[in-house]
Amino acid sequence: MNPENLEEEEGGKDENVSVIVAEFTLEGKWEKVKEMYYTNPASHSAMLEESTGTALHVAVDLAEERVVEELVNAIITLNHQEALEKENDRGDTPLHVAASRGFANICKSIIGRNKERLYLASRKNKHGETPLFLAAINWKKQAFAYLSHLYTPLLQDLVRANGDTILHCAIRREYFDLAVIIVHKYDFLSTHTNKEGFTPLKVLATRPSAFKSASQLSWWKQILYQCILVEPLDPEKQMQTNLEKMEKQPNSDKVNYPENYATLHDFFFTGSSSVAATLGKVSVKKKQGDAENQSINEQSRFPFGTLQFGFFPPNYETFQQFVRTAYVHILGLSGVELKEVKKTKKRHQWSGQLLRALMKRPYAAFTGSGGVPTDMEIEEDMYKVYNPWKQGETSELGWLGQDKEPDADEKTATLSRSDTIKKETDQHGKETPFLVAARYGIVEMVNEILYRIPSVIHSTNSNKENVLLVAVLSRQPLVVECLKMHSKLEVWNNLILAVDEDDNTMLHLAAYAPGGDKAWQIAGSALQMMWDIKWFQYIKSLVPQHFYFRSNKEAKTAGEIFRDTHKDLIKESGDWLKDTSESCSVVAALVAGVSFATASSVPGGTDDEGKPHLEGKPAFDVFAIASLVGLCFSVTGLIMFLTILTSRKQAKDFRRDLPLKLLLGLSSLFVSIAAMFVSFCTGHFFLLSHRYKMVLYPIYAATCFPVTFYAVAQFPLYFDLITAILTKVPRARDKGDRL
Repeated sequence: MNPENLEEEEGGKDENVSVIVAEFTLEGKWEKVKEMYYTNPASHSAMLEESTGTALHVAVDLAEERVVEELVNAIITLNHQEALEKENDRGDTPLHVAASRGFANICKSIIGRNKERLYLASRKNKHGETPLFLAAINWKKQAFAYLSHLYTPLLQDLVRANGDTILHCAIRREYFDLAVIIVHKYDFLSTHTNKEGFTPLKVLATRPSAFKSASQLSWWKQILYQCILVEPLDPEKQMQTNLEKMEKQPNSDKVNYPENYATLHDFFFTGSSSVAATLGKVSVKKKQGDAENQSINEQSRFPFGTLQFGFFPPNYETFQQFVRTAYVHILGLSGVELKEVKKTKKRHQWSGQLLRALMKRPYAAFTGSGGVPTDMEIEEDMYKVYNPWKQGETSELGWLGQDKEPDADEKTATLSRSDTIKKETDQHGKETPFLVAARYGIVEMVNEILYRIPSVIHSTNSNKENVLLVAVLSRQPLVVECLKMHSKLEVWNNLILAVDEDDNTMLHLAAYAPGGDKAWQIAGSALQMMWDIKWFQYIKSLVPQHFYFRSNKEAKTAGEIFRDTHKDLIKESGDWLKDTSESCSVVAALVAGVSFATASSVPGGTDDEGKPHLEGKPAFDVFAIASLVGLCFSVTGLIMFLTILTSRKQAKDFRRDLPLKLLLGLSSLFVSIAAMFVSFCTGHFFLLSHRYKMVLYPIYAATCFPVTFYAVAQFPLYFDLITAILTKVPRARDKGDRL
């Protein structure tokens, strides 16, 4: 079947055109599709499937730049521009698809080199999203840079149906570099409130992983974190760079400081021209089309003959920065872990930069201003004036497509996308950004808001909880310490004496069990119980003494609440300690038996007077001491575990008594096992030392490997026990990263 043999009957023609276009498109016969586009205008609007759209939609989705350009030219040639506004089931035009995929050059082809079809940039899909909005929420840098540079969008172009702006979405998806750019370019969005009452500042307060104070990094990653340099983001420069990348080919001749350093060898020798440019303030001037010379220069170790002075890398302006950054890679600390730490530090750097940008107008950013556009007539009138091809017509979908009832799939998609927002709204809808930040333990935001708006410290939520009560209930010791340090004595006393609507004091709130959410960054139910007791005791030290006897509206004291809400945790902790102690006591008993047998035997025998024949030899002395140490510590560990088994395991016992016994028992067991291996190796040494002396040492080292493995496996538990016993203030809650 071909275009010349189409039926002429009304209704059947369009159906046949759709079938032919779908067949050609799915088979990738783009020449046939282009032929039909030039010969039959009906093919421009032919829908392949509701979810797929037209052939132009498919070509855009497959990034067929040349095909898209030909199809658009055919549409313009036949004066059928309304086909460019044809929508798929989401209401997306081809420009929407191109923007959401980040195909900036395709966006340029659809809009036109001279902005002939700029009106398409203002079209919205069924969710109220413009192409610029889709490029932003998917963080397609080049497409966003092109569309934002192309025209100055109105507020309606930057807001979706639920009132979320591109700034709300960027923060919620943790595109903090994009958020910094948006605040710089469209600063009026920093005070905009969505329909749920969330300002961008409040959305940022729900992202604890964006800030260092609410993130947990291992000790060695903290060292890497301090060594890595991350520059503040320059919005103008970033946007200009994205525009330049759009115009350039994928393989650019531009010499840049490497983004990721695999090794210094690659950096110095494979990219030696970059090193020369960094150290000598030089640049490489390359001729157009000089790809062979570029390849030769990359393989050459010292291609300094082609370098000329006059350029200095904009990202690293001093040799000191180069040295501080590069020495991390000299140590071999590179790869996935380094990239992850660097990514984390970038996120923290940009989130802090965003916070400072939002707080330039503290009161407006805090409370919000403006509103969500709801006047459909005004928007449609503006659209008609701006769209010369739609003069006199009514928008099919309006603001949200109210004229057309969405089907079940559309409703499901809308609900699934709003689940996260609804959850946040239910939990924090009536809380200020200051209280939300305190709930998530974001000390940086608490300090910044408190510095900009001192009166905010007296704000409360719908339960009449002030910032201190919120922090105590959420188990955020860093926030409590911060408020204690930066608040005046009178203000601090007022915060302490405050109660919520149920007359719960901060001690009552500290007594409640954390529920299903993980309370502390620590493993094991027994240790969780210990941290809860420590948290309760810490809050008890801050409040007046009579608070311990004070009752709430349910006539319960803080102590009664603690006992009632921790019954399950106490039982679970007791079972964990019982199982652990039983297992370890069996091992300790076996080690004690072996150590007793070893201590009673004497290698080499004794003389008639009972003196060992090997007395005075270093190995024999080590054997005698190790066997005695093994016996003593195995018995000590056995006693500690038996004491834990016979303990009543009440709540107060988990504060210090039981953890200390567990620590002593595990330590004694480890020492006794190590001493048993030492006594065995030294006793066995006398049997084979005269013949296989050089072979024995590696064998003994391998024999001791299980002890080493046991020590390494138990180190996290040891560390948690020691930390829990020695520290006064519990660690922050695990609401951020754990790297």
